[in-house]
Amino acid sequence: MAENLNFTGLTPDELEQYLKSIDQPKYRAGQIFSWIHGRVVQSFNQMTDLPAELRQQLESDCKLELPDILKIDDSGKTGSRKFLMELSDGGKVESVFLPEGKRRTVCISSQIGCPLACKFCATGKMGFIRNLTTAEIVAQLYAIKREMGGRITNVVFMGMGEPLLNYNSVIKAARLIHHESGLNIGARKITISTSGIASRIRQLADERQPFRLAFSLNATTDKVRSQLMPINLKHDLTACIDALEYYSSRMRQKITVEYIQLPGLNDFKDDADRLIKIVRKLRAKLNIIPFNPIPNSTYRHPNQNELNRFYSIVEPAIETVTVRWSQGSDISAACGQLYAENEKRKRHPADKTQQPA
Repeated sequence: MAENLNFTGLTPDELEQYLKSIDQPKYRAGQIFSWIHGRVVQSFNQMTDLPAELRQQLESDCKLELPDILKIDDSGKTGSRKFLMELSDGGKVESVFLPEGKRRTVCISSQIGCPLACKFCATGKMGFIRNLTTAEIVAQLYAIKREMGGRITNVVFMGMGEPLLNYNSVIKAARLIHHESGLNIGARKITISTSGIASRIRQLADERQPFRLAFSLNATTDKVRSQLMPINLKHDLTACIDALEYYSSRMRQKITVEYIQLPGLNDFKDDADRLIKIVRKLRAKLNIIPFNPIPNSTYRHPNQNELNRFYSIVEPAIETVTVRWSQGSDISAACGQLYAENEKRKRHPADKTQQPA
C-alpha cells in the first residue's frame, strides 16, 4: 500500500487489506470506516476505540483529507450556500447546500472543469482539467456536513463535470455515501445526472446500480441539441433515448428528464409536443429548469409568461412535471460561476490605491 494513503476514499474491504498489511485485525476496518464516513472525523487521533499505537501509526503513514473552504456565498432568499473548495493540489471545485423544507440536499462535483462545453453552462467555459478521486468527491460532502451540521438527506451529482465520464470514482463515492455504516443516505436519495453518455447509461443498468438517474435533455431535435451540447454529436438523441429505455426496462425505476428552458430556442410549441413524446416514451418525470443566466451568455432567463405558456402545454400530458427555480441566482449558483469569479479576481487583483479608505 502507498504511503500517505487517503483513507477517505476507501471501502471497508480496502481498509481490511491495508490493516492486514500492517498486521492489524480486520475488525478494525469497521471501526475506522464508521469514524470516517459516519462521524466524519478529521484526525485518526479522534478514533478513541483504536489503540493509541495504531492511531499514531495511521497519523504518520495515512491521511484523512477534507478540502479547504475558500469562500461561501449565502443566499438571502432561500438559505442556499455555495462553497468554493481547494483540493490538496490547488485544484478548485464547487458544491452547493440546498435546504428545502425537511430536505437538506448537497450538490457535488465529479470533475474540475468539464470536457463537454455545453453552451449554457459556466463550467463548460472552463474546459476540462481533471477527474476527481473518490476521496475528493465524498470529501466535498463531508466538508459541507461539518460546516452546516445536521443530517444531509439527499445528494446529487450535478455539480462541475460529467459524472459518467468519471464513472468508477462516482459510483464508488455514491456507494460510500450510501453505506449503512457511513452517512447511510438511501440509494433513491442519491441522484446521478448525465448529459447523455449512452454506453455508461447502459452500464448503470447492467450493473444494477441502485441510484437515481437524471438525463439532461434540453432540446428535442439533434440540430438544436448539438448546437447546445456538443456531446450530442457523439451520443445523439436516438442513442441516448435507446439507452434510457434499456435502463428503465432493466431497473424498473423512473428517470428524471431535465429540460433547461431557453426562450426563443427550445420552447416553441413543436418543442413542447416533441418533449411530451420523449418523456412519455421513457415513462419519466419531467423537470423544467428556467435558464439561470451566466456571464457573457447570449441566452436569457424566461419571463413568467414564457414559462407559463410552455408549462401549460406539457403539464396536462405528463404524469409528473415540476419547475425547478434556481435556489442560487443570488449566489452565482450555476456550476462554475464562483470558480470563474475567484479566478478572475486572481488574474485582475484590485488596485489598492483605488480603494476607499
